[in-house]
Amino acid sequence: MELVRDLSFNLTIIMLLLFIFNLWVERYYKNSLPKVLSIIGLLLSVMICLIFSTRHYGVMVDLRQIPILIGGFYFGFGPLLTFFSLLFRGVFFGFDSAFWSVLPLYILLAIYLKYARPWFLKQNAKKRLCVVLTTAVIMNLLIYIGLLITGHSAKGLKDVAITTVIVCIGTCMISYLIEEMKQNKFLTEQMVKSQKIELVSHMSAAISHEVRNPLTAVNGFLQLALEDLKMEDTTRGYIHIALTELHAAEQVIKDYLTVGQPSLQTIERYDPIEELGKIMKSLQPMANMNSVELNFEIIHPCFILGDRNRFRQCFLNILKNCIEAMPHGGRLCIETELLTNEVKIKITDSGIGMTREQINRLGEPYFSTKGKKGTGLGLMVSFSIIRELKGTIKIKSAVGEGSVFVVSLPVVNK
Repeated sequence: MELVRDLSFNLTIIMLLLFIFNLWVERYYKNSLPKVLSIIGLLLSVMICLIFSTRHYGVMVDLRQIPILIGGFYFGFGPLLTFFSLLFRGVFFGFDSAFWSVLPLYILLAIYLKYARPWFLKQNAKKRLCVVLTTAVIMNLLIYIGLLITGHSAKGLKDVAITTVIVCIGTCMISYLIEEMKQNKFLTEQMVKSQKIELVSHMSAAISHEVRNPLTAVNGFLQLALEDLKMEDTTRGYIHIALTELHAAEQVIKDYLTVGQPSLQTIERYDPIEELGKIMKSLQPMANMNSVELNFEIIHPCFILGDRNRFRQCFLNILKNCIEAMPHGGRLCIETELLTNEVKIKITDSGIGMTREQINRLGEPYFSTKGKKGTGLGLMVSFSIIRELKGTIKIKSAVGEGSVFVVSLPVVNK
C-alpha cells in the first residue's frame, strides 16, 4: 500500500505539471515559446519521477516512462527525454546492475519513438490512445523480463508489476487529457471560422443586392443605347466593352454570394479528370508568364456528382494560388488516384510554402498569404464548394519547400 500511495502522489504531480505547461503552450502558441515550454515541462516531469522514486528489494521503482512516452509521441522529444532520464538516473542513483539491465530497452524505446511518431500523428484519437497504452505495457513487460533474467528478487518484481499498472493508468489519463484539449482547441477554431463565414455571408448578400440594382439599370440603358442606328461604330464598340465588363462584374457578384454557402445550381454526373484537363489548358498562358511547368497525370475516367461550373471554380482558385506562389518559376503537378469510393486529387507546387499558422488560417475571410494583393475569398469559396461536394481537403506545406493540396471527392458508379 505504501508503494501505491507514493506512486499515486508522484502521478498526481506529473499530471499537474504537464497540465500547467500544456496550458502555457496553448496560450503562447503564436510565439517561439511552446517548444521551450514543452521541453522544460517534460524534463521537470522526468526529474520529479526520479527524485520521488523508491527502492524495493534492490529495484528502483519510478514513473519516468510516462513523460517519456507522452513527450515522445505527442511532442517529438523521445530520444532527448530518454537520454536525460538515463543520465540523471546513472549520475544521481548509481550505475548498478538494474541500470545496465534496462539500458538496452530504453535505447530501443528512444529509436522507436523517433521513427513511430510520424505514423502515430496520422492516426485518430482512439488509435493513438491504444498505441500509447500498448507501448507502455510492452515496455514494462520487457523490463520485468530483463530484471527476472538478471536474478532480482521476486518480491521486487511484484512491485514492478504494480508500477506497470500505475504507469498504464497514468499514461492513458494524460493521453486522454491531451486529446481532449486538442479536440476542444479544434472545435473552438472551427466555431470561430464558422462565425466569420456567417458574418461575411450576410455582408456579401446585403452588399451584392445593393450593388446589383444599379448595375442592372446601367446594363438596361446600355442595351437601349445600342438600338440607336445613328451611333458611330467607335461608340458602339465602347458600349460593347462596357457591357462585357458589366457581365464580368455580375459574375463576380454571383461568386461573392457563394462565400458563405455555395449553392450547387446544377447536379450532374461528370468526369473530374476531364474538367481538370480543361482547367490546366486555360491556366497554361498564366503558367508560361510565371515560368511554371505544368504536369498532369491522367487516370482512368471516373464520375462525381455536383455542379460542373463550381468544380471548375474550386480548382481554378487553388491552382491559381499555387502558380502565384512561384513568382520565380517552378513546377506544378496534379496527380490523381482512383480508390474504391473516392478519387484523390493531389496538387503539388514548388513555391514559397507556408507556416503551420498560415495553413491553419487558410479559408478564413480576408486572410491571404499574398498580403494586400489578396482577400482570401478565393480559397474560402473553394473550401465551401469541396464541403458541398461532400469531399475533404488536406494541406501540407513548409516554408521554402512548396505546398501539397490533397482533395478527396466521393465517386459514383459508371
